[in-house]
Amino acid sequence: MKKLFFLGTLAIMIILGMSSLPNVTKANNLDSKLSGRVLLAVESNGETWYVNPVNQKRYPLKESSDVLSIMKELGLGISNNDFDSFNGKAPLRLSGRILLKVQGLGEAYYVNPVDLKMHYLSRPYQGLKLMQSLSLGITNMNLAKISVSNYENVSMINSDNVNIIDSGNVSIINSGFDPINLTVNKGATITWTNYTNSAKTVISPNNFSFGEIATGRTYDSVFNTVGTYHYYSSDNTGLTGTIIVK
Repeated sequence: MKKLFFLGTLAIMIILGMSSLPNVTKANNLDSKLSGRVLLAVESNGETWYVNPVNQKRYPLKESSDVLSIMKELGLGISNNDFDSFNGKAPLRLSGRILLKVQGLGEAYYVNPVDLKMHYLSRPYQGLKLMQSLSLGITNMNLAKISVSNYENVSMINSDNVNIIDSGNVSIINSGFDPINLTVNKGATITWTNYTNSAKTVISPNNFSFGEIATGRTYDSVFNTVGTYHYYSSDNTGLTGTIIVK
């Protein structure tokens, strides 16, 4: 009888001990737990990925152009009134999203799932560095459990992992050009949009000059010749950019 009592007590203790074990993330809900996070592959070459909270797939964050792709394809438009009502902290339903102020100049903000604070992505390069600074380390085994997706508008990727597109956009903003560097296919069309408060002239010595682009207006240019085009704004030669045509 004492033996049976001892075995019964031992079984109860084991069951209670198991119930007190810490929760372990299962493979089938790992992606949801990392929804909206920026992940850093600590066992590889430090690749970073953005987990889209809409479809739970991961998107590469290798170049500043990837930040632009996230804004364009995965961004969620938001009004100024809604944005201002958040007071710097978004509601839980927007955790991990990229928000675009559609009534402004298209400013983009990343909602960090950790604290729901909205981080201004500014220019693509700074936006990439900011998102990487908020990354979470992850093992290759766990990273492999999250499906991979790519940006639909990327036409091809060359051997140097540079996105080459058939059409693109360059924004003229107060701080310069966005993106600063762009690589396109021969024959690509670039749309220039002036978001500043004054007319701008874009000049590439011995290559092109677009004349004045008024505030809020666009100008389309076609690049039919392979080469590297360095350009600047006529009213501030410190604001420069480069287009590479392949």
